[in-house]
Amino acid sequence: MHVAPDGTLEDEVETLIHVQRDLGPQSLHHISAAELMQAPDFAGIARSLGAFLEHRVFVAHNAQFDSGFLNREYERLGYRIPVDDSDTICTLKLARRILGVGGLSKCCALCGIENADAHSALSDARATAELLGIFMKEDPRWTGWQAMMAGAAEQDWPRITEGDQEWMPRRSHTRHDAAPYYGVVPSEPPARVSTAPTDASRSADDTLIAPVEAGGVDTTLMEIIASRCTAHPRFAADPGSVMRYLRLLDDSLVSASLSLHERIALADLASQLQLSQEECANAHEQYFREAAQAAWEDGAPNAHERQRLLDIGHELTIPGTVIDHATADTLMDAPIDRISISDDIGRPVPLHRPFELCEGDHLVLTGAMSRQRGEWEGILRSLGLVPRNAVSRKTQLVIAADPDSESTKARKARSYHIPIVDEAWLEDAISDGIAVTANDRYPSATSW
Repeated sequence: MHVAPDGTLEDEVETLIHVQRDLGPQSLHHISAAELMQAPDFAGIARSLGAFLEHRVFVAHNAQFDSGFLNREYERLGYRIPVDDSDTICTLKLARRILGVGGLSKCCALCGIENADAHSALSDARATAELLGIFMKEDPRWTGWQAMMAGAAEQDWPRITEGDQEWMPRRSHTRHDAAPYYGVVPSEPPARVSTAPTDASRSADDTLIAPVEAGGVDTTLMEIIASRCTAHPRFAADPGSVMRYLRLLDDSLVSASLSLHERIALADLASQLQLSQEECANAHEQYFREAAQAAWEDGAPNAHERQRLLDIGHELTIPGTVIDHATADTLMDAPIDRISISDDIGRPVPLHRPFELCEGDHLVLTGAMSRQRGEWEGILRSLGLVPRNAVSRKTQLVIAADPDSESTKARKARSYHIPIVDEAWLEDAISDGIAVTANDRYPSATSW
């Protein structure tokens, strides 16, 4: 936010920032890890942010806390910026002296400031700016205002050489008619990296699903595949390649949903194996049919099993008629056209096997969940499971507050192709019971 010398609001900008760490209490700030995957990192906004702040007085509600983070991020890049306690204004300190309260919510209530999206950085910044304006108008003759502004006008920021990246506001704050923001420093928009195949033989309409810019939070698996793979096969796919793809798919669908990381990993593998969109769609439908067949083995599926089928069908863009048939109230009787895949000695290999927790499984927790970490670890141990502090190749499962988390544990799990699920899945799995052995467990993708 920029505030004019008379206390009125001038302009505002915001961006999410890509960080490779856990996001803390997401129930408080409501930012998902998937939203940050396409956001710029701090280096990508350092120059334009510096230009936005240069020759301005830094103001924050608890300025010491916020300026500390800002200084550390610039220090990581090798810069020292002129923002410290001597040249910042802290509305928290002013509020305690003028209003007798400190918390931003209490200040807003006393001053009639609306902050409907509290704990959103932009909304809190607006509230702080309005609070500052009120303080300035209450005591316009205080010489401190002018002294602080005069001091800021004389301070020069370091020359920052990192290139600018496009700022990415929170989706809930984006105006559809807003132009991309690259900061107040004039710069050319960064070139977009195309993920579409570059084969000259591919025509503009050679696609089953319109390709999209991969990485959007709501982008489906088939949309990302369309950005990487041809529509139709140019030669018969190797059954081993299809099986390798289906193994990763099965590992990824432990929770019946796909994180954005998993969708991108599957599309990347399909491209690497030179599978077409048509082959992927056929494999998805066959996988779904086998999952449905398994759900019907002991009679009509219960509500939980039906919901799981619906979730898998949605993730894989399965035709509605196929989903309706699989989740109907009457027994499935339609024939299933199976993909014939066998192991090295000719035995048929199933495409889908439900994952179940088994005694002795090594599990790793990451992120701030609804239960305390110690409470979860006690529950897991009481069930014969083995909670661990670090991910290794012996880990069967990682439970994350956000399956798209980029914590160190989550990133290591992805490098080992270890499934990542959320806390809700763990609750459901425990209620289903813990198996004694894992005789039928599918070989992990780590064994590829």
